[in-house]
Amino acid sequence: MRPPTLLDLAKELNLSTSTISRALTRPGVVRPATRERILAAIEKIGFSPNGVARSLRKRETKTIGIIVPDITNWFFGVIVRAISGAVGPHAYMMVVFDANEDPEAEAKALQSLRERQVSGIIRCPVGGENKSWEAAIASGTPVIELDRCSGLRNVDTVLIDDDQAGRIAAECLIALGHRRIGTIAGPQHLSNARGRLRGFLKALSKASITLAPELIEYGDFRESSGYIGAERLMSLRARPTAIFIANSEMTGGAIAAIRELKIRIPKDLSLIGFDDARWARYLDPPLTTISHPTPELGRCAAELLLDRLTKVKSHRKSRVIKFEPELIVRGSTAPLRITKQSRR
Repeated sequence: MRPPTLLDLAKELNLSTSTISRALTRPGVVRPATRERILAAIEKIGFSPNGVARSLRKRETKTIGIIVPDITNWFFGVIVRAISGAVGPHAYMMVVFDANEDPEAEAKALQSLRERQVSGIIRCPVGGENKSWEAAIASGTPVIELDRCSGLRNVDTVLIDDDQAGRIAAECLIALGHRRIGTIAGPQHLSNARGRLRGFLKALSKASITLAPELIEYGDFRESSGYIGAERLMSLRARPTAIFIANSEMTGGAIAAIRELKIRIPKDLSLIGFDDARWARYLDPPLTTISHPTPELGRCAAELLLDRLTKVKSHRKSRVIKFEPELIVRGSTAPLRITKQSRR
């Protein structure tokens, strides 16, 4: 005897196959009474050997939602893979959304995840409002924030020590004799971008270096903004002798602009990037950069979420875990060469 099909179930219930599919995959959009009818029929005719019906009845979908700001950025690809490796052995599946650095897209992703009744969510905030997230948390959905902090209460957070990252980048350039140091910072509505710039400026101030406003360019963590920022900095009459760039995507764009301008790294300009992308060591010259343990960030976020899911009644306090950045010195930084330009 053949196993029952979705069409058999539809005939049994006098419902469309699409309604039944929604009940199984997006139970939040189907009326509870209809869903209960479907679940009862599934058990009766044995349509669901994989336990979907039992999961829906218990509200345990064994699914984790992940929202990242930019799926094209290698950093978030590594993060997602690390999360997958951590949750897979516990029989959790993943649903990944790309917010494209857009608060509206993030809000739609959250709505979809709530409709799917995911077990928990790992998010890298894009800077939108928090009301819908507060509602999700209040409903019992555990949320972990990764790489960026939104200010939500009752969430665990996994971060890089961004203030320290900006500080050690500035200290490196200062130690090499640079005083006219520029930066291409990230968007200041994001906590990680603010931290990197804050640490950078504090280190300059400690060394009694005042950073002129024209030496700060604000990008959006995308490659094109790094290109534009570098073009502007290097078109200044008194251009910087060194630049710190706050993420790898903007670093790539900046290097493209610098090469087009025939500016030699590090002879004419010292450069420090961020994230230590795989390609950084293969550049000519290899890139000095701020490194951090990217896979460990993802694994840590996954472990915190799993802990929340398995110890729901513990009501433990939220945790903030920070990973230490590391300066990787390569060939893109060098001592200041005394020229007429550098004396200005």
